[in-house]
Amino acid sequence: MKRLLMGMAILVSAFLGAADALANIDNLSNMSVEWMRTGNRNAATDRADAVIYNPGGITELDDGIAVNLGNQSMRRRPSHSFDLGAGAGEKSFEQDGDDLFLPNLYAAYNRDRWALWGGFYIPGGGAVVDYPQGSFTTQLLGTGMLGSTTMVNGTIPATITGFSGDWLDAESIYMTVTLGGTYKLNDWVSVAAGMRYIDAETSIKAGMTAQLNVGGTSVSNPVNVDYEQMAYGAGIIIGADFFPTDKMNIGIQYQSKVELDFEIEVNQDDTGMFMAQNGTETPRDLPAMLGLGLGYDLTDKIYLETNYSYWFQEDADWGEDPSGRDISDMAGDTQSFGLTGTYKWTDFISTSLGAVYTDFLWNDRNGYYMANIGSYEVLYTDNWQVCGGISWQINKKLEVNLALARTIWDDADLVYTHPALGGVTIKTENESTILSFGMNLTF
Repeated sequence: MKRLLMGMAILVSAFLGAADALANIDNLSNMSVEWMRTGNRNAATDRADAVIYNPGGITELDDGIAVNLGNQSMRRRPSHSFDLGAGAGEKSFEQDGDDLFLPNLYAAYNRDRWALWGGFYIPGGGAVVDYPQGSFTTQLLGTGMLGSTTMVNGTIPATITGFSGDWLDAESIYMTVTLGGTYKLNDWVSVAAGMRYIDAETSIKAGMTAQLNVGGTSVSNPVNVDYEQMAYGAGIIIGADFFPTDKMNIGIQYQSKVELDFEIEVNQDDTGMFMAQNGTETPRDLPAMLGLGLGYDLTDKIYLETNYSYWFQEDADWGEDPSGRDISDMAGDTQSFGLTGTYKWTDFISTSLGAVYTDFLWNDRNGYYMANIGSYEVLYTDNWQVCGGISWQINKKLEVNLALARTIWDDADLVYTHPALGGVTIKTENESTILSFGMNLTF
């Protein structure tokens, strides 16, 4: 079963970090309900989620304790279709299942010109790749092993005549704690510094059943793999907030790269290949990020904000493809542009509407996908997110938020070059709907 086992090795290795990111390949942008109803928070100075979006603006909160708590529930439907030839015809596969739990918690303590802050959030991963009926990756590997000869029990020759029941299930989550402080130098400038610690875990499960011809007898041979990869690392955060006028503020922050080397831990291995890999590591850094935001009070009731964010993916270590090329270089960097407006209907009710456009600066998109074949099941392309929501100040201490967002990715035809099959075109689509609920508390 050597050829089948090698195929399974490639399959499960492909899904490190394969979760649905709203912003780019690894980093998430949707880290608070306030962001989900505006799409733009890089100039935020009004709620405790500024901890992660504009730490320099924290000192604009009232003295005391401010807490931001929220959760997001996602319905994602990436899909793809392809034809591997040999009369197989076009096949289509779609993601199954929803992601109901993506939480965040931020808190800040303000006193005079000082602020201390911290939080728990998920800057990467947070979603499941679930294809119970198989996908391009499993079909490619299954087709590639057809007709090959293997040995059963080390002595009996057998031919692989087919496969069925292929499936995959991968999940990645980057649990993060951040701590820092902000100081207001004068009425025009505040500065911030902090750090974040990431504990990341990826769970990969995959399998298929191979049909063997053993001396004229058909035999089924299930092959399943279940393992985890874990990593941890830390990085710094620096930021500043500027107030040119009473109506305008400008936020800027930089989050450094976090080096992550994922170590494998095998739970199940029908192939017999992965037990020897216990303890080995694979690099997948979380890229550095620069965020800029400009907020402006157009009137007493209308607030406008525009954002620009940039992720330095090329500087991250994502390993190399079989030819020795850096995978992060093939991916290139990513940037996003956003605009939002909030209207204050009364002293208690406000509504927001925002949009974000994400632009992938690929250097070699097909090369990246071929080096990370699990990415065909997730899909990373330029996308628009339109979002809106409502906030209700119930009393002086409690505000609740409700947000709804829709993200639509550009359809893409990706080409996978196979030595036997030639160029295979994978037609991809992706969309998601996110419902979020949160609250802000002040003490």
